[in-house]
Amino acid sequence: MLALYHFAQSTCSIKVRLLLAEKNLAWQDNMLISSEHHHLSDWYLKLNPNGVVPTLVDENLPIFESTAILEYLEDKYTQTSFRPVDHYVRGQMRAFLVFVDVWPTPAVRTPSFQFGGLLEKFIAMSDKKFLSLIKKRPLKTEFYLSFDKNTGFTTEQIFNSFTVILRTIKRMDAMLTKFGGPWLMGQEYTLADIAVLPLIDRMQDLGLDGLWEEPYPSISKWLYKAQRRPATLKSYFQGSRLSEQFPKIVKGPGSLSEWTNKYFQVYRGNPQSRS
Repeated sequence: MLALYHFAQSTCSIKVRLLLAEKNLAWQDNMLISSEHHHLSDWYLKLNPNGVVPTLVDENLPIFESTAILEYLEDKYTQTSFRPVDHYVRGQMRAFLVFVDVWPTPAVRTPSFQFGGLLEKFIAMSDKKFLSLIKKRPLKTEFYLSFDKNTGFTTEQIFNSFTVILRTIKRMDAMLTKFGGPWLMGQEYTLADIAVLPLIDRMQDLGLDGLWEEPYPSISKWLYKAQRRPATLKSYFQGSRLSEQFPKIVKGPGSLSEWTNKYFQVYRGNPQSRS
């Protein structure tokens, strides 16, 4: 049986859970607790030397990096397919998967840490423990050194992450127009939708959906439809959203409108000015 090592709230973990659910594949649930740093344990690093989630184990072989896992599942479990049949459209989908990994995936980490309850965890941690955990991380050391553990990211860093998210929103809007919707690659729901859904859902959950609500209403329609798929409802079990883990801190859609309004004011209300 397939086994998945994952965090409830990890956007990359959710991405894999979405495809497992869409394919109706049975899998062993090996939930890790991020606050207990299971992913930095020696036993886990033997499975995944990057020290991140998710890791899929199939026939005792570990597969890691979430997009690689999606492709693996598509290649091996072919009873249903989430790749376009048309070769050009399939190529465009794969280009988007690369884009998602390079740009919005790391960008979403900034507001997730700043507004999602994770900063409070580090504030409560001693400097010594914080630095020791950084040293244990095979990846993301630079990310953890890019913010102040007690105050988080600067406004400029947060706004830079918004710019990347807005670039993603614009690209998604263009894809919906180019391929005719209702999904990013056209009529069929594909890996493109699965890959980016957890990131856009996270931004909404944090309260930062003001980045697209008015300028790009097509994204709100796409998100509403994607969130109501049976596989999505199954994959987002209790605790998958930060608003469920930190309800006193994360207030959900629209709750950080002062930040998105300020962002657009700084850039003269033009959502394309920094793209």
